[in-house]
Amino acid sequence: MALRVNAAAQRRSNAIQSQLLAARETTGLSRESLSEVLEVSNRTLRDWERRYESPSFTNLLRWAHELGFRLAIVDRQGGPEPPCPTPEDGAPWEVQEIRRLAPPLKSRRLARKISQTDLGLIIGVSRSSLQRWEDGEQLPRLIALIVWADRLDLTVELHPLVEHG
Repeated sequence: MALRVNAAAQRRSNAIQSQLLAARETTGLSRESLSEVLEVSNRTLRDWERRYESPSFTNLLRWAHELGFRLAIVDRQGGPEPPCPTPEDGAPWEVQEIRRLAPPLKSRRLARKISQTDLGLIIGVSRSSLQRWEDGEQLPRLIALIVWADRLDLTVELHPLVEHG
């Protein structure tokens, strides 16, 4: 089964990667410095910034975080961002992030009475993949997260990090 990526989803993915490039340039941080922090090669970061390649979900989260951003799921009708769940002790940071992002997607699916099987067919993934994403057991690629959100009339955005403390 192939992920059903449309032009709008690809543009959204490209826009997020472009926003991260602009954020790096605005801060004056060199590509070399950022690639060192992210533990990827300078060429890899360059390829992400030029949108030749897409980073893994973990690398995307780290890239955004280092530049002061995080991914957010936003209602296209302008509803508020859902509250963040309490971090789980012992769960890796990346897993906590998908567990923060997945609940509004799952809630929207349930509110619309769409089964995991049906939404999986609409997105182009298996029911079991969708279930693992919703349960925070597997990290989707950025484009898959965008397609998943889009099919539920939600969107994925970069929001500035808000430090709690």
